[in-house]
Amino acid sequence: MAPSTPYTVTDMPSSSPSPAHAEARYHVGRELLAQPARDAHVVQLYEDESFLFDVLEQYLAGGLRAGEPSVIIASEAHRQALRQRLAAAGVDVEAACATGQLTLLDARQTLSRFMVDGRPDWERFKDVVGGVLERSRAAGNGARVRAYGEMVDLLWQDGLPDAAAELEELWNDLARLHAFSLLCTYALGTFGEAGHERPFRDVCRAHTHVIPAESYSQLEDPDCRLREVTLLQQRAQALENEIERRRKVEQELLQALRTRDEFLCAAGHELKTPLTALQLQLQSLPAVALPTAGDGGKRLRERLDKAIRHTERLTTLVEGLVDVSRVSGGALRLERAEVDLARLVRDSVARAMDEATRSECQVRVVADGPVRGSWDRQRLSQVLHHLLTNAFKYGRGKPVDVHVEAAAGLARLVVKDQGIGIATEHHERIFDRFERAASSNHFGGLGLGLWMARSIIESHGGSIRVGSEPECGAVFVVELPYHPD
Repeated sequence: MAPSTPYTVTDMPSSSPSPAHAEARYHVGRELLAQPARDAHVVQLYEDESFLFDVLEQYLAGGLRAGEPSVIIASEAHRQALRQRLAAAGVDVEAACATGQLTLLDARQTLSRFMVDGRPDWERFKDVVGGVLERSRAAGNGARVRAYGEMVDLLWQDGLPDAAAELEELWNDLARLHAFSLLCTYALGTFGEAGHERPFRDVCRAHTHVIPAESYSQLEDPDCRLREVTLLQQRAQALENEIERRRKVEQELLQALRTRDEFLCAAGHELKTPLTALQLQLQSLPAVALPTAGDGGKRLRERLDKAIRHTERLTTLVEGLVDVSRVSGGALRLERAEVDLARLVRDSVARAMDEATRSECQVRVVADGPVRGSWDRQRLSQVLHHLLTNAFKYGRGKPVDVHVEAAAGLARLVVKDQGIGIATEHHERIFDRFERAASSNHFGGLGLGLWMARSIIESHGGSIRVGSEPECGAVFVVELPYHPD
């Protein structure tokens, strides 16, 4: 005979049924939840929270009516909703809490009491949760406890499926020490990724009973349920076929990308040879043109200057394409040596002065140094070249500031312009390959410079970021690991 309860539990009149009992909708696990076995560990999947509360009301109110104390470990919102549903089902919630027949705990706080380094600790779990169950059972005069918990679902939401599976097993271990039935619930959408298949199977194996979500469990006609199972099997098969097809397409695309990168690398090397020869020839011609007098000689020198600049631009583009193929193929190697970053910056700025003059940009350098580290000199020069080129391009006619400084464990390089600026939503995107914040109709380039700069900096173990707003210029900050003597 069930022990008597010191608070009132009444059945609601048929004229004013609670939401869950308004001709309660059929679901597969109804009898199981109404009278769970002594050591039942049930998982109920759900799609909509209204169905979840229907299930919880039936499970918890049914237990309290039978004289079985209940422990609820849930979020604040769910605890408040359950208070209302239990009261609507005829449970004197305040009296039940006062006598210990009903225990309400916060899931996040309870979880924090036994988690160690992202894993549930058995001894702490046994003390914390086992202690709650023991006190609840004592309040119920030794009757079995009905427990409901959302802690495993929280671990899933936190991206810790392995820890959630471990916690489910700890509940099973605790059932050998205490008399209770346990109901766990998971939102079906939690398992929406293909990679969730294994942990989802682990969840199912950890429970004595698995009850499907309402789209299946509320089908009353057995024939309808069989049809639904058949449809689900067909969808699963179709999904597996689609996954396999996409896997093959992905492999083909990866191979196409590898082929493209190999082509770019080969084409780049082939183009560099004639370009280098052409540059050398063009660079020797101004000396020949100098003796030429008059306007004809002047026009010749101007055209030679333009031709030299165009070949320099072509060389830069070809080298960029070769670097793309190297980075994509994982062939970007660093030639580390001791480098004074301050000296490197001054030398790089000096080489860029012709471009700065053409862009009408004054470059101000603060690099007192020395700031020495183990870096790849050529690659860091390449990074600075990309940052200066951007500053000259987007801040034409305005000053550019370059700073080098040493901080705790970091060497910092800052390039600041006063150009058109970059909207906040583009700050991350501009570091992607072939991306740009401004239209290519107004500014040239392939959109590879910042992507290449980030690849080089990250290969050094550093980082690069931008701070900017439209019409307020841009500040690029490079930070490199730095260990001064």
